[in-house]
Amino acid sequence: MNVPPPLPVSSLALPSRGKRISCGVAILLVFLFVGPPVGALAFMLSIALIGMGLKVDLAGLSWIGLFALIYAVPLSYFIGVGPAAVGGLMVGIRQAFYGPIRWPFAVLIGISIGVGVMILSGKSMPFGLTDTEHPDYLPVMVITCLTATMVCWAIVRTWHFGPKGRAEAIA
Repeated sequence: MNVPPPLPVSSLALPSRGKRISCGVAILLVFLFVGPPVGALAFMLSIALIGMGLKVDLAGLSWIGLFALIYAVPLSYFIGVGPAAVGGLMVGIRQAFYGPIRWPFAVLIGISIGVGVMILSGKSMPFGLTDTEHPDYLPVMVITCLTATMVCWAIVRTWHFGPKGRAEAIA
């Protein structure tokens, strides 16, 4: 029986290091450009909902969202580029070199970035992860970072290569 020779390995099956790095940089750029504005909207709307309490006014909330688009989004790059870079690097390196990130891990990344921002901001954090001066600050920061991370992850979740040695192409 005549067996044909093995087929050559295609370039998609074993992406080069350059393609992997390009994939990671593309993911990082999505996080850097999309994450801060999404975080700004989430932050402003979270603060507005906390301030409104049980009397949520949708018209007022709409005006706050518009205010956030005009003022908070441009300023968000000054504050949100650091957390966005951390999230983008974590997701980018993982997806470019080790395969896709599933949603539970993306949620974990978003929550840990929110808690990290809280710790690095210098706010007091007793063992219960509560802030005695501003008790609403921790949930707002976690919601802000979680929302931005999940939106960015939803954009890049199919941009991945498998680990070296596995024939998994960028989707």
